[in-house]
Amino acid sequence: MKIKPGDLPITEAPTMTSLEMVKFINEERKSKAEAKGLTFPCKGFAELKHKEFLRKVPRVLGETASAQFCADVNYPTFNGAESTRKIYKFPRREACLMAMSFSYELQAKVFDRMNELEGVVDVNQLDFARLKNLTVAEMQNRVVLAEQYSFEEHGQRGSGLMQIRKREKKQIEAVRKTVEELSQLKLPGFSDEGELVA
Repeated sequence: MKIKPGDLPITEAPTMTSLEMVKFINEERKSKAEAKGLTFPCKGFAELKHKEFLRKVPRVLGETASAQFCADVNYPTFNGAESTRKIYKFPRREACLMAMSFSYELQAKVFDRMNELEGVVDVNQLDFARLKNLTVAEMQNRVVLAEQYSFEEHGQRGSGLMQIRKREKKQIEAVRKTVEELSQLKLPGFSDEGELVA
């Protein structure tokens, strides 16, 4: 049985909000300050406010592009009433661009967080210990996603990434064969071709 991309469940692409981005930035600044023995916030490690972040978004992404990620959220106020706040909901690319405008370290953390939200499988960590807890259908989906990830990230002919792709293909193929064996029930008294054996 061949699994086509259309057979996989369709889910909405995960996003990171501007509120989450501000939290990530402040956590990074806090850890850097504490590593130097300082108390956060302090000189050199200022606390980023959400409104400051909002002002930066159009400068980084452009007025037109940033407008499509704008959203309003309701939140309770101190007296129990509800108020509305403007935020941004960034898909992977825009979240990484915004993070990169602060630091490359932050971009790497946001990239990893988006991978986590998207459920991306790092094929270099695709081990049987984690697979054995999944159903056969989940295992098949995981193999398809790993192949797709490997092809998209390392499948460009002529690039140095092709060596990584070759190693990943071997690993993915070994896992695919194991999953295929698990998904094919072998009935006693029948050959691999399905014929009755006496």
